[in-house]
Amino acid sequence: MAEREWILLNPGPANTSLRVRQALQTPDLCHREPEFFEVMRECRERLVGLLGIQETFGTVLFTGSGTAAVEAALTSVVPPDRSVLVINNGVYGDRMLRICRAARIAAEALSYDFTTPGAPVDVARRLRERPEISHVSIVHHETTTGLLNPVERIADVVAATGRRLIVDATSSLFGEPLDVAHEGIDFVTASANKCLQAIPGISFVLGRRAALEALAGWPARSVYLDLHQHWATQERDNTPFTPAVQVLHALREALVELEEEGVGARIVRYAENCRVLRRGMAALGFEILVPEGARSTILTTFRLKPGLTYDALHDAMKRRGYIIYAGQGEIRTYAFRVSNMGTLTPEDMAGVVNAFAECLQELRG
Repeated sequence: MAEREWILLNPGPANTSLRVRQALQTPDLCHREPEFFEVMRECRERLVGLLGIQETFGTVLFTGSGTAAVEAALTSVVPPDRSVLVINNGVYGDRMLRICRAARIAAEALSYDFTTPGAPVDVARRLRERPEISHVSIVHHETTTGLLNPVERIADVVAATGRRLIVDATSSLFGEPLDVAHEGIDFVTASANKCLQAIPGISFVLGRRAALEALAGWPARSVYLDLHQHWATQERDNTPFTPAVQVLHALREALVELEEEGVGARIVRYAENCRVLRRGMAALGFEILVPEGARSTILTTFRLKPGLTYDALHDAMKRRGYIIYAGQGEIRTYAFRVSNMGTLTPEDMAGVVNAFAECLQELRG
């Protein structure tokens, strides 16, 4: 089991390269030594450098999953006397609302069904009606279904009304086009183990420098996830808590790999992966849940064919070395998810389609 190479079709953790995994095998290192701070600084600089936003944005690293970065942003940037509008069209939009409730942050939802993107006109209307709202929060890629929200168009509306946008790009940053520095966007959160093709355990917030500096002196809602404390400490080449030392070494290697491939080239590869997958699955009779025009190119939710259960399909694919992913909540009963992020290639995705074809033949037999 430990030596088996699974093809991961779940939306993170994604398949990584051997050189990224080997980077974990660094000698034991104290996190207060300059050798570690060099690694941390390099990761922070590369993240904004790869996006060309190093002059206006900074990176804040957290040891934790993508949710840690989302929670750090929400609990740190919404003023005590203001509120946040959450675009909710999936499990991760709902998670933002749960974070706000747990932290006693005033929040309201602009809700849609799980296959409908947020509409800028609705956001504009709600912001006109609610002057107490200071921020809008949105998930770029809702991996609940593979829905892509129109972040830049919503950012235009947010900026026009004098508000600011928080973007959860956990499963899309470096895999889908996203103008992080678009006017109106102040904070973007993401994770190492998605389109970065690194190891789980590190998440981060990309913050507009002016917005990060403006947080100084605000009352903290969290000890561990205080965004400004992490930012100010990391700017001094230090860390408030013990980070995942080895995982940061792997992240640095993954960032070097991304620089070698190129952000644009990675986005193109993922899009081609997606094209091969969807074309092949359509030939097998599978239908896509999300309407065309609202789909990401990272993950596809397919409807289960009549008489086919997710558990049977999952187990048949796993016997062939492929790990697919269940739908969340009620969706599990009628659909399943296939991601094409990570080190996968179009040739790999052709193999995925062939495996599905074999499974259908087996399960019908």
